[in-house]
Amino acid sequence: MKKILMGSLIAASALAGCDSGESTEVKASSYDGTYLKIGVIGEQPDLKEKNVKFMTLSFEELEDTNRISSKFDAVFITKDNLKQADEEKYVKVYRKLDVPIFFLETTKGFLPFVFEDLTYANASEVNDAYVSGYLQEKKDSYRF
Repeated sequence: MKKILMGSLIAASALAGCDSGESTEVKASSYDGTYLKIGVIGEQPDLKEKNVKFMTLSFEELEDTNRISSKFDAVFITKDNLKQADEEKYVKVYRKLDVPIFFLETTKGFLPFVFEDLTYANASEVNDAYVSGYLQEKKDSYRF
């Protein structure tokens, strides 16, 4: 009896992971958290949320890290701007920001943007990455 029960549980578990192969659409839910202001270098996302405001930024504006950290909750850099975002002069900027910075549609993660000796062209590909975020917390501590 125990063998039959155990066999049934194993079979049920194995079959639970199977599906018909049809793709299922995930319905996005509306954001209802606190009001967010997000700076964007590049084209702004097409998102119509009441509590999220996108504002266009330039790389020159990003260099004023105190202003950016006090005015925004996060910064996005779009795919078309990743090459410029990789310039060595911005490594210190990303590390000084008190808000997270997100690199959209990167295939190389966040490392080429925050380490001086690594370039986007030379960095390894990261599988299954669409967005990579970075936030320097302390001198030798960061979140990604």
